[in-house]
Amino acid sequence: MNRILARTAIIAAAVWISTLIAADTAILRERVDRLLPSAMEAHSIDLWIVFTREEAADPLAADLGGGKAVARMALLFHLDGERLRKTAIAASYDVTPLEESGIYDRVLSYKREGIKPHLKEFVSQAMPARIAVNTSRDMPIADGLTAGMRAYLVEVLGDDVSERFVSSEPLVASFRGRRLPAEVEVLREAARHTDSFLRDALSSLVILPGVTSEADVGRYLHSRTEALGATVPFVSVVAGPSRGHSDPSDRVIQRGDLVRIDFGITLRGYSTDLQRTAYVLRDGETDAPDEIRRMWRTARTALDRQIAAMKPGVTGTEIDAIARKAMVDAGFEGPPHGTGHAIGFAVHDVGPLLGPDWPERYGTTVFLKMEQGQTFAVEPIVYADYADVGEIHIGLEEDVVITRTGADLLHETQSRLILIE
Repeated sequence: MNRILARTAIIAAAVWISTLIAADTAILRERVDRLLPSAMEAHSIDLWIVFTREEAADPLAADLGGGKAVARMALLFHLDGERLRKTAIAASYDVTPLEESGIYDRVLSYKREGIKPHLKEFVSQAMPARIAVNTSRDMPIADGLTAGMRAYLVEVLGDDVSERFVSSEPLVASFRGRRLPAEVEVLREAARHTDSFLRDALSSLVILPGVTSEADVGRYLHSRTEALGATVPFVSVVAGPSRGHSDPSDRVIQRGDLVRIDFGITLRGYSTDLQRTAYVLRDGETDAPDEIRRMWRTARTALDRQIAAMKPGVTGTEIDAIARKAMVDAGFEGPPHGTGHAIGFAVHDVGPLLGPDWPERYGTTVFLKMEQGQTFAVEPIVYADYADVGEIHIGLEEDVVITRTGADLLHETQSRLILIE
């Protein structure tokens, strides 16, 4: 997915979390209690400050019960030895949602005096050596601290404290990027439905060559998803030459076309992302042409090798390199983009990006290390010029969860190129 779609997905995820707070805060409390302490310890963070206010809200505030902030609000997580102290400081009319969330040990209210004396006293007493704040060059959701709010933090805490500020990027990848077992099971359920819908969509049940359009396929996927009670964050259907991430058009699917679908659903707040490719047989054909089958085998080999190598401690760039080598060895160039990304609350969530060392495109996110409980979509797409059609590509994407020793598929894999008669 491109950057615009990724940002849209992140915004949509933040909106979902805001809704989730009102419906069920138990999962939010459990995430903070079970995932945050180990993430702070792993990245040597003594204090995490999420500083937010209305109209320029930090997107992570919603994950932490502060999504409804009006005035300045500080969400403070202090790792005091082995104990995580959870404190919120908010305007008097903002404290009720924080108290009802059950996340915080203390919720401090301010009135005329403002947040400054309370925040300054808390940090002075905590005496943190490393303070994580939400500023990030490469991870949008960890970049929620506005320039004005950061300047105010420096004003309140002083230069000697602000010199201890570090980016929360690796902390956010560890905290927000990992899933609890119950969350993995929701993703597993969602991924199985996604895979099933795609298998039906790429069959004679839905596609009649010369009659069915890309848009018809898109409408079918929307209908199946809505019947499940889920939503569609995105769907791309492309028949014929490559068009990247493109909305389904009115183009009618013809014999001899490759049909690629990139599609996900959001079920109970968790989003999947799968790709499947089918070939529409011409009259008299019993299989796809040799070159298309070779492209398919290469994509399948690359993906299998990537998944086999995924485990805690491995970086995104290491996994990406495996796919590129498989493609080059087969005579193809590597794709002009990464080969996988984190999924979870959003279609493009936080975590190691499976991509090459292209600093101006991916920055440092490709060097983040995988952790147990993180979930990924792995997508080594193979591109090639084909006959008189132009550029075509095989889209193959599978969803996995990182376990203690490796990676586990969340759904049934696509073991062969789909053929439509």
